[in-house]
Amino acid sequence: MQNKTLYILLACIVLLFAAGLFLFVDRHNKSQLINEITSQFELEKEELEDGYSQLALQYESYGIRIGNDSLAELLDIERTKNLRLLEEIRTLKVNNVSRINELRKELETARGVMRSYIIQIDSLNTLTMRLRKENEAVSKQYQEVKQEASQLAKANTALTEKVVLASMLEARNIEIRTLNERGREIRRLSKISTIEFNFYLPKNISAQVGEKNIYLIIFQPDNTPLIKNEENIFEFEGTQLNYSVFRPIEYAGEETPVSMYWQVEEFLYPGTYRADFFADGFLIGSQSFEMLN
Repeated sequence: MQNKTLYILLACIVLLFAAGLFLFVDRHNKSQLINEITSQFELEKEELEDGYSQLALQYESYGIRIGNDSLAELLDIERTKNLRLLEEIRTLKVNNVSRINELRKELETARGVMRSYIIQIDSLNTLTMRLRKENEAVSKQYQEVKQEASQLAKANTALTEKVVLASMLEARNIEIRTLNERGREIRRLSKISTIEFNFYLPKNISAQVGEKNIYLIIFQPDNTPLIKNEENIFEFEGTQLNYSVFRPIEYAGEETPVSMYWQVEEFLYPGTYRADFFADGFLIGSQSFEMLN
């Protein structure tokens, strides 16, 4: 009877030991499993954080390259949202499995949105580059046309000037004589009654034929003009000038002699005088002469 009781006691001890061992092993396995799951969640959390961080860098990079205001505004909204989720991941507990799964889905959605923005940005950049090249080509073409027009205008101006110069009359072989009352040439200043101006207009097939108005200005030694009437004026290069002698002539394009006369009715000072001849708005000749006592 005692042996039987001893066996039962030993059996109970063995069972208790086995149960304790089982509980120890089970608790150890559960702890190890929990650690493994926690490590897995931490790894997933780090991957999510890296994914959102890379997305944030993409938003920053592409934000600089956008020239479209509407697209830039949309991209900025997504960038702000991404930064908010990134901050949430950094503070999220690893045992919040449901939120980690939600953030993983959010990341995939954000990546899809980012891909669509990249396509739009690249398309806009391609279009911008194409338009810039087209604008450069148009600008270059415009500059070339402008330069050609400028050169043509210069050529036309030069041609016009040549035509004008070719058609301009010219007073040649200017001869100035001082005459007394009898029409004889004299040098004595006090005896001079008339100053005669002779020249000829050469043949010019380019000049316009018809009536020509010839104006003569006689400048005294002090450079003031000899005039009979203050109202005797003509226009030259936009300025009203007083003339000394005026004479209309008929010019037919052939060599034409011209004589003009100044009747001396004032006191003349000795010195160097100058005679300027004008026609068709041009100075066609000039000659200096001496008046001596």
